[in-house]
Order: sequence, then C-alpha cells, then structure tokens
Amino acid sequence: MSKFFYKIISPDRKWYCFPVFAILILMSFVYSLGHYFRLWAYRWGVFPSRKLDCRVISVGNLTLGGTGKTPFVMMIAETLRGNGLKPAILSRGYGGKSCNPVNVVCDGRQMLLSPEWVGDEAVMMAEKLKNVPVITGPDRYQTGRYALEHFDIDTLVLDDGFQHLALDRDLDILLFDHFRPLGNGYLFPAGELREPAGETRRADMVCFTHYSGGAINFDPRLLGSVTQVKTHLRLDSIIRMDDEEVLGAETLKNEPVAAFCGIAKPEGFRQILLDSQIQPKFFKYFPDHHPYTLQDIKKFEARAIKEGAKFILLPEKDAVKLKDMKFTLPFFKVVIELEIIEGRETFNKQITAGHS
Repeated sequence: MSKFFYKIISPDRKWYCFPVFAILILMSFVYSLGHYFRLWAYRWGVFPSRKLDCRVISVGNLTLGGTGKTPFVMMIAETLRGNGLKPAILSRGYGGKSCNPVNVVCDGRQMLLSPEWVGDEAVMMAEKLKNVPVITGPDRYQTGRYALEHFDIDTLVLDDGFQHLALDRDLDILLFDHFRPLGNGYLFPAGELREPAGETRRADMVCFTHYSGGAINFDPRLLGSVTQVKTHLRLDSIIRMDDEEVLGAETLKNEPVAAFCGIAKPEGFRQILLDSQIQPKFFKYFPDHHPYTLQDIKKFEARAIKEGAKFILLPEKDAVKLKDMKFTLPFFKVVIELEIIEGRETFNKQITAGHS
C-alpha cells in the first residue's frame, strides 16, 4: 500500500493515476477542514490544553515520517543530561501492542518492556540512553504526570509531539528533510503533509535534517525569524549483535555485505552506507516498523548468501526486534550519529533555556 500511495502522489505519476489523485485532493480538502476546526477548538478553549509543572520540549514534523525525529530526540536528551538536567522522554509507542495508558519502557536504570509491546523506537532510545526514563502512551499529559510523580526529572521531551495540542509546551521544534521539506506540497491524503505548510509559524525552532550543503527549497516567509539548525547523519560505528563488540566504521569498507531496514525512508540508510564506502551486494526494504519473523530473516539470509554477502547490516531500530533470533551470517547493527552542521550554539542555548 505504501508503494502504491507514493506512486499516486508522485509528481511523476502515470496518466492513469490522475483520477485517483483527484479523489485524494478532494479528501485532503475535507481533511484540512477538520484540521482547522481542531486548531480553532484548541485556540479558543473548546478542547482543553493542559500544562505540566516542568519544562516541555516537543519534537515533530509536518510531513509523514522519515525526518529523523528519534535521533534528534536522543540528542536533546543527551544535551540536557550533559548540562546537569534530568529529562524523560514521552513517546506514543507506535507499533507496540500495549493498550495501557502508561508504559514504562525504561526507568532510567533498566529496560522493562520489549519492542513487541511499546514499539521499536521507544526501546531503541531507552537502550541507547540508559539513564533517561522512557514512557509511552497516547495521552502525553497523562504519561507526563506519571513521569513527574515517579521519577526525579525536570524536563519532558515529546517524541512526535507537534500535533499533540492537548499538552502545552515551552519549546516546539519542527524537523524538515533538506531534500524534500514539504513532500509533494499537498495535504494528506493527496500528499505527505500532516498540516498546511503555514503551520511552520507555530514552531520555535526549525531543523533541516539530512543536510548536505547548498540552498534549501523552502519559502523564507514561512520561517520568519524562527531559529534554524541544520543536521547531518553519519555512520559512527558498527556493533556485532552476538557479542556486542563495537567496531570502527571502516571495518566493513569494501567488504561483501548485504543490508536491510524497516524505516520510513530506507534510501537514507542506504546512502549512509554508501557514504562510508560500504556497498551492499543486496539491499531489502521492509515496511516501517515491520514485525520481523524468523522466516523473514532466514529468507533474507538465503538471498544474501546467494549474492555473495558475508556480513549483514541493519539499523539499531530494527536490531532491537531481533535479539532472540539465531543467525547464519554475522549481523551488525549500524550506529548512526547525528551531527549539527550549523546552529550548535543556538541549539544548546534554547534546549537548556530556563535552567541556567
């Protein structure tokens, strides 16, 4: 369905896709009416927006996935910890089976729940940060109150929180992909925009991710005087999954590898490998948040071996779901580092504001 959707909304769509695209445009008009009513209702108090007794930082986007929210949220948490602050992360737990209103993935000391119940992203953040509580649940006010009542924290970081207007925030950060900041420019379902481009003005900070230099195709009138940050992803290291040995990024340079991922924009992961001179003999894209089975992995391994691969690479987000599986080939999870190319000083100042 995902491939069909992007084929329909692509500017290069075939002629026979136009009738379906026209229907989607009509549906997006109805969607926009709902969006504006929702904004109006929160602005005038018809729907309540509640405040918590701590600083709240929200990270989100206007488009459907793939802008790098998760590594950005982790960078914020690490920046706060590095400045002596005590953050907790609130996530929806997308892809998890749990229906509980509050799920403590990590209490800041140990892992408590698996990806099956709370989703891969929440578990990956908890494993990487270790000393930061991670909590999932649909109501960020409820999970935020739980965090304040049960943990010694002073800041809440919302993962994918820009549209969660039921909770007041002190800092709203919007992420845009450098190459396609507004997707095809249409509102869902005719495009990738969750909200009209003009809602960028609600943000306090805008970050252009996957930045590789050069101009950004974005209307400056939408940005005004909003703080801008530019970031880039690079391969930092690889970790062997059977013994957790950490190896340098150059270890598999020009080696016969195969790779797979189940993320929103898989071509980004592939490009990171290519930038590190790792050229997979075979690369497979699974759907975002794919629930891997042993059959999936065995089938992939068989194809990788047939193509001459001796090693398998995958993102950390996917690796958290394969912990109990046995492999034929050596599996390595790829550690990707988020770097701020422009705006580091401004970023640090705004993230830690109010705590100095």
